[in-house]
Amino acid sequence: MEKGKAYTQKQLLHLTVSLFFMFIFGLVCPLWGGITRQGVQAIGIFIGGIWLIANRFGMIVPSFLIMFSMILTGYTDAATIISTTLGSPTVWQLIVIFVLLYALTESGADSVLARWMISRKALNGRPVLFTCVFMVAVTVLGALASSLGSFLFSVAMVNSIGDSVGYDNKSQWKKAMTTGALIASSVGGGILPFKGMALMIYNLLASGIVEAGLEINQVSYMASAALSGLFISVSFALCLKPLFRVDFTKLKHVDIAAICGNGGTRFNKKQSFTFGIFLLGIAYSIVMIWLPKSIYGYEIINAVGQGFWFVLMVVILGLVHIDGEPLFDVERSMGKSVNWGIVLCVCAFTAIGGMISNEALGIRGWLSGIMNVVFGNMPFPVFVLVLVAATLICTNVFSNTATAVIIGTVVGPFLIDYGLNLGINPSCIIPAIVMTALCAFLTMAAGGSAPLYLGADCMKEDPKWVWSYGLLIFPIVTVTSSAAYILCAYLM
Repeated sequence: MEKGKAYTQKQLLHLTVSLFFMFIFGLVCPLWGGITRQGVQAIGIFIGGIWLIANRFGMIVPSFLIMFSMILTGYTDAATIISTTLGSPTVWQLIVIFVLLYALTESGADSVLARWMISRKALNGRPVLFTCVFMVAVTVLGALASSLGSFLFSVAMVNSIGDSVGYDNKSQWKKAMTTGALIASSVGGGILPFKGMALMIYNLLASGIVEAGLEINQVSYMASAALSGLFISVSFALCLKPLFRVDFTKLKHVDIAAICGNGGTRFNKKQSFTFGIFLLGIAYSIVMIWLPKSIYGYEIINAVGQGFWFVLMVVILGLVHIDGEPLFDVERSMGKSVNWGIVLCVCAFTAIGGMISNEALGIRGWLSGIMNVVFGNMPFPVFVLVLVAATLICTNVFSNTATAVIIGTVVGPFLIDYGLNLGINPSCIIPAIVMTALCAFLTMAAGGSAPLYLGADCMKEDPKWVWSYGLLIFPIVTVTSSAAYILCAYLM
């Protein structure tokens, strides 16, 4: 809501509709498809919360209303909501990443890095190639580190590049690049099968596939996933001008001398230390992937977790002094750096997403029944296309984790059937579930990065953009990634 202005009739109507869904809809709507009364209430709360945020009532008030209305259903209590949201590793990590990125921005390291990227001769004057390289790099970072960290860092880079070249928050370039950064970092998070959602879905399907007499291996998974990530990143970059109508003029004819004149392309001592500590923070996830569990002290190192490793980086930034001054004033910056609207949105939609995903409420069973009908007898290439499209739709209106579990459970028998009858490699299709489920951005509850994306300054100023140009992600991801999965499944 804008400050200093009374509600208009339109705003009052939106508020009334939202409150109806959150507090009344679930009590009066007839039950269907095996969904319980609390399940219907959860759907109403979800719709009401999305409606409030979409109609510019901010993020904090809708988040509080979502959590309060959940308590009124009797599904949970206040202590449980607090412990499972603000006390969750994801939210804790998000808060600390905000602080680290603020330190990076305050030092000016992100601007130096942006100028360095823009000034590369191989990329200078070639905006499409520049975008391809950028998106592939974000995908790789998402694979090696984490989707969340990769997305936040890439958004900081998009903002710095935009400021250097002259793209503001209203520009099509910044909105499209922010969207691309989210998709690239998300699919990157599903490339390695031994962490996060990829590990969960891989293990969910592995036993049934092996029992059926088929082979399943991580190398085939990674090859298919990596090719899909490459296809998605490059195809998105190629589609920016013709489909998203991005004007590359500023990036193509950028005055390198003028940009570098406002600041160099090399870090000073303070920026070097700050950026080095940031990289050290990201390195934890990479090291833990390959660190042998038999090594002395592994259990202690693993117990620290990514969130508290980031905490250690913040502590180092606050304690290390360069030229008599601290690298980062933690006390002063803590309040400025954290976007509490986004944090509370993540909390609220994590909570309501968990409620919707609860099997006892019947929503998962209802969706499973629909999916079983959707994945009927069809040619294998068509099956893959439908699988990706259905997963993409569900993950953007539902919890991405629940979507992956439901669809993974439903399609398992189909993968076995195709493997036995057609000789396709089922390992190459598992990424279709994981990586597509991670492409969640359309609603706040879709995934962990969705509130950050929808809460970005360029997206908040034009919320309708994601429901117009943002929908172009659906055909891009569906067509390009399906081609990768089908190709690998037949060849491997």
